[in-house]
Amino acid sequence: MRNGFVRVAGATGVAALLTLLLYRTAVSATTATERGAFTVFWFAALIMSFGVFLPLEQVVSRVRTHGPVPRAAVLRPALVLAAIAVVGVIAVSPLLGLAGSVRLWVVTALVVLALVSALQYAARGLALGSGRMDAYAGALVADAGIRAGVAFVVGLLVVHPPGAVFVACVVGSALVAHAGLLLVLQRPGPDRAPARTGAPVTPQATTRAVLALLGASLAAQVLLNAAPIVVAHEGLGTGAVAAYGAAFTLARIPLFAVVPAQSVLVPPLTRMVAEGRLHELRVRMAQLAAAVAVLAVVGAGLGWLLSGIAMDLFTSGELEVPRALMALLVAGCLVHAGLVIGTQALVATGRERRVLACWLTGLAIAVVCGVALQLGTGLDLSWTLAWSFTAGSAAAWLLSVLVLVQRPRSAVPSRP
Repeated sequence: MRNGFVRVAGATGVAALLTLLLYRTAVSATTATERGAFTVFWFAALIMSFGVFLPLEQVVSRVRTHGPVPRAAVLRPALVLAAIAVVGVIAVSPLLGLAGSVRLWVVTALVVLALVSALQYAARGLALGSGRMDAYAGALVADAGIRAGVAFVVGLLVVHPPGAVFVACVVGSALVAHAGLLLVLQRPGPDRAPARTGAPVTPQATTRAVLALLGASLAAQVLLNAAPIVVAHEGLGTGAVAAYGAAFTLARIPLFAVVPAQSVLVPPLTRMVAEGRLHELRVRMAQLAAAVAVLAVVGAGLGWLLSGIAMDLFTSGELEVPRALMALLVAGCLVHAGLVIGTQALVATGRERRVLACWLTGLAIAVVCGVALQLGTGLDLSWTLAWSFTAGSAAAWLLSVLVLVQRPRSAVPSRP
């Protein structure tokens, strides 16, 4: 299991680097308007794919861990989420800050990506649940590698390619890599899932479980990824949305370490709650809180010092942001990493409703903070959104820590 974790963590790191290459190529090769349109697509795609479909991966992997799963139990929630995503994309399309033919191709791409994402996250869940870590890691790297490789070649051969080309790379690579993953899963392999005993898994049960996680997942992704889309309302041709998106992409690099970190931290936290070691839990959470605070301060300092160099390298000197804005974004992303770890610990202790409360609280505070700053100070929109993101993440993170150290109403059973 540990070797599988190491391979997935390594694949996640490689995929993150390849994703940075894709984003850098798209930003550097396109015109101001096209890179703005790509930025809107990119962050809208993150909200839709992770926000809507990550619960599918979580539920499918959980039920598959306990034995074989009927196809209908995977297909039904996938189709329900695909329908929700398509309707949602069409409903919010007027809010994307796009017009005319640009809105048409961005919305069309998001609709197609919604259908691909249903396959993508179902395949990932099946791979995780059956213990096929190598196949899962391979799909991560293949997805990121195909889109980054094709985008890099296009950037070299075509002068100012349209943003839609890079969007096609994102959608096409996800389809190819995860269709391939499903084919691999059809072959015999080291399936660690036992033969299922007890009540069978039903399509209704998996659909209910997925929908129960949907609210928290969407709130999390809106809090994290909505800001660049809001900036797009200043105009795609101004370069503001592309600059903010590039800076935010660099600032969130620490979040790439969150998946391995939460996998290491959550099990011991869960055991502490199950064994009633609440004093020790409070000490550990205080230490984690102190570490997050220190990292946020250090990260802000590094963001200030390295902002100019990082933006020049990442955008080929095309875009820049104030040093203080980069520092604020880095600090906000590090606090958000603490929030992700805290809420995952709550999931591990069986308090899913509290997870939803944390994310909704963070999102609500971000909105209130943004409205207050815009109406009360007239602050630049990019600064307003950076402060709102940081404030919302900090409030939700502190709430998750407070909830986590409370004694649960019933003990969480220990797991072997």
